[in-house]
Amino acid sequence: MKKNSIFTALGIIAFIFSSCSVNKKNLYEEIPKIDAHVHIRTADTAIIQAAMAENFKFFTICTRASSQEYIDEQLYFAKKIHEQFPQALSYATTFSMESFEDPGWQEEVIKKLKKDFEEGAIAMKVWKDIGMTFRDSLGNFIMIDDPRFDPIFDFVTDNNKTVVAHIGEPRNCWLPLDSMTVNNDKAYYKEHPQYHMYLHPDYPSYEDQIASRDNLLAKHPDLRLVGAHLGSLEWSVDELARRLDLYPNFAVDMAARVCHFQVQDRQKVRNFIIKYQDRLLYGTDFIINEENDLQERKTRMKDEWQADWKYFSTDEEMSSPNVNDPFKGLDLDEKVLRNIYYENAMKWYPGFL
Repeated sequence: MKKNSIFTALGIIAFIFSSCSVNKKNLYEEIPKIDAHVHIRTADTAIIQAAMAENFKFFTICTRASSQEYIDEQLYFAKKIHEQFPQALSYATTFSMESFEDPGWQEEVIKKLKKDFEEGAIAMKVWKDIGMTFRDSLGNFIMIDDPRFDPIFDFVTDNNKTVVAHIGEPRNCWLPLDSMTVNNDKAYYKEHPQYHMYLHPDYPSYEDQIASRDNLLAKHPDLRLVGAHLGSLEWSVDELARRLDLYPNFAVDMAARVCHFQVQDRQKVRNFIIKYQDRLLYGTDFIINEENDLQERKTRMKDEWQADWKYFSTDEEMSSPNVNDPFKGLDLDEKVLRNIYYENAMKWYPGFL
């Protein structure tokens, strides 16, 4: 009788764990989710329909500051899809650096942003070309904490909008290819040597980039800012936690940086995500252009979403082409998953959908 009781108890325990696993898997299909960092540059609605089939919504981001013409092209696609699917896609605008040193440049930028916000944009993007590309007439790099940007950030703050800031790059960018910690960085900088700062020691350093963003946050404490790509602090959850503690209006998205969690200590990463679960937004940096193979992009998008969900929601051992060694999932609970996949995007981007 005693032996039977033991087997019964073990069976109940096994059933409970099995049920939890099944419920966590079902949760992917049940809860609303937001990919809070994508670039949709097509008017084909099949991609948004594919997202909705996975219970995902999109936050598409206009980026690059070199050309107003290119910005307007991105806005065209964002507005077109938003008009057709207002409950499935929201978007961020950005501004052009053309004529940066001309009198009245700031006023023109603010005028354009006002129009974009009135037409539906809920945020403003600043990209890494500020700090890594643009120079003033004296040859100095223009950094994001340049006082000439202050009126623009004040305008965004006064209008209760959010800045999405991709400032700097992963720390790997300043290392030789064979010293980088993840394989997708190795591939990216091999293909884009113009952004591989190890090859350009005359450009601002990694520390310069992070300091400029931190200075911006310190100067504008009421500015709500989401640091794209883990705020370019992807290499250390300790460094990222320090900034989150210093700047209460600072959050980060995970776009294209989940693999950097996977090469750090699992328990430290898990504790970090649980502690800062209100400051982390899920995103992929998924890009689709008019000329892309739509079916291939849909398949890739779904595969990435499901692989990331498995990492965040289970404790299974898994592998990724982005990292060399196997790693174990974080097994986060439902509350944390709902926060990083949905609630935080709604909170940090007021007006979303």
